[in-house]
Amino acid sequence: MAMPFHALCFCFVLSFSVTTLFSLPYRRSDQVETLLAFKNETESSCISVTMSWIIDAIYFDGVEFDNDTGVVTSLDLRGACLTGPLKANSSLFRFHHLRYLDLSYNYFYPSLFPSEFGRLTSLRFLNLKSSGFVGNVPSLINNLSHLTHLDLSFNKFNSSFPLLYNLTKLSSLDLSNNRFKGKVPEWLWNLPSLKAMILSHNSFNSFEGSSEVFLHSPLVYLYLNSNAFRGYFPMIPQSMRYIVASNNKFTGEIPRSLCNPRNLTFLDLSNNKFSGSVPRCLSKSLTVLNLRDNNLERLSDIFYRSNSLKALDVGHNHITGKLTRSLVNCTSLEVLNVESNRITDTFPFWLKALPNLQVIIIRTNRFYGPISSPPNPLSFPKLHIIDISRNNFTGSLPPDYFVNWSATLVNIPQDHQRRPEYMGDSYSLGFQPSMYVANKGLHIKLEKILRTFGVIDFSGNRLEGQIPESIGLLKSLIVFDLSNNSFTGYIPSSLGKLTNLESLDLSRNQLSRRIPQELATLTFLEYINLAHNRLTGQIPQSTQIGGQNKSSFEDNLDLCGLPILKDCFGENVPPTTTLTQHSKPWKQEQVLNWKAAAIGYGPGLLFGVAIGQMISSYKPMLFFKLFRL
Repeated sequence: MAMPFHALCFCFVLSFSVTTLFSLPYRRSDQVETLLAFKNETESSCISVTMSWIIDAIYFDGVEFDNDTGVVTSLDLRGACLTGPLKANSSLFRFHHLRYLDLSYNYFYPSLFPSEFGRLTSLRFLNLKSSGFVGNVPSLINNLSHLTHLDLSFNKFNSSFPLLYNLTKLSSLDLSNNRFKGKVPEWLWNLPSLKAMILSHNSFNSFEGSSEVFLHSPLVYLYLNSNAFRGYFPMIPQSMRYIVASNNKFTGEIPRSLCNPRNLTFLDLSNNKFSGSVPRCLSKSLTVLNLRDNNLERLSDIFYRSNSLKALDVGHNHITGKLTRSLVNCTSLEVLNVESNRITDTFPFWLKALPNLQVIIIRTNRFYGPISSPPNPLSFPKLHIIDISRNNFTGSLPPDYFVNWSATLVNIPQDHQRRPEYMGDSYSLGFQPSMYVANKGLHIKLEKILRTFGVIDFSGNRLEGQIPESIGLLKSLIVFDLSNNSFTGYIPSSLGKLTNLESLDLSRNQLSRRIPQELATLTFLEYINLAHNRLTGQIPQSTQIGGQNKSSFEDNLDLCGLPILKDCFGENVPPTTTLTQHSKPWKQEQVLNWKAAAIGYGPGLLFGVAIGQMISSYKPMLFFKLFRL
């Protein structure tokens, strides 16, 4: 006999309830009461995980209980919208069995760091990042001898280095983005399990002990950037893989101890006062080498075994001589920046052998000679940013100069909905190269470089001849700057094919004839500068061009129309009309005939017609000057 349907449903519900009941973890009632008390002590500025904390809750979001004892062992309240001061008598400090506590991204401001944290002696993990704490770190935190991870970053602690010498188990310690000051203690380097230490963005100024103070430390990750360190850089242990010490005042030569770690992957010593040369013995495993903004004088042939190197930046130093040819061995190199040095060399055509090179910045050096290599056009398979400005390059560019350039510049990105990809996204620890670029009339710093950002800057050289028509092939180009050269001839109409172009600077050349009407179709063009040339005729009319400053068109032979507010004699140039090198200004001649005839209207009609016929045989400019029309 079949079981009735309602009986079947009852059995199912009973079975589910029993299963659920027996699968729930054991919870001590006093622990639940403490959770509810802590919930009532804090305020929440948005929907918080603590809203699920009720007396008969099946689940407590962000809470883990020990299955055997029923005590709370983990509180994950990251970004729980908790606000208001965390007081010393808070119920939080009654969870003596806590092993994991994350209070990051809340706002307990203004709260002094409660010394009662020292009572949670079972803690292995403590994260107080960006929680609004101020003042000193109490000495009782030294009681947390079982900690393996401590993060106090992005608060307003303003004491000297906290006492943590009993934390022999921190492997990670993050004190960054606070107001810590003074010396880094010598005992810190003796912690046997310390692998990662982040002290960046504070006011530390020196290290206790000798230069060998952390030579035997087990450190792998060391971040000292944006402090007030000065003097010689200390010797480093062989275990080190990542070193970031930028934005300090370290002096002397780069220490030879940097050659000891065989697996050193990341080295950033930028914006210091290092002098001398770059050590020849740096690890062949380097992925990023950033030494910009120092006083370095020589970059030797050190890259014979550097096939892992992806980013090299030695810009803004005092490096002389030629660009080291050993770079040709860096087959993984994506970014090369040697700007603002004293390098004297010809254009590095040999860099085209690097299959992954995407950014070349050699601006403000002493490079010289041609930048074309006949009979083969210049070819970089992945290049999308090249800045060779402010050097001494000479010669002309052949019409096919841009024919074999990278697919990144030739092809317009199709999927605009994808998340933007930046240079360095694939690098270790998310390092992202930065660069300065002349864009839209400003010299700006790009903190991150889009992989689709296309820049060609040849400005400030002595290049001459015609601008290659093949520039129209680079449809993804965003910034194009040929200013301060000696280019002649006409502006190529193929520029109208650069539909992504945002900044165009052709100023201070010797360009002549009319501005091509095709520029009016560039809807993304935010900045154009054609000043100080020999251009004539009507400025193409569009919202982008008409909205420019009139200084962008000043000092030309005879331009008219917006934005310079010079009348074009009432003529209406058809929007599709573009004059070639040999075409005649027929429309202008017709207008002149009409005006000359109008002068003689009435008794002198025949005389006026004769004048118009005669003048049409000569250059219109002469007529303008005679009659000042």
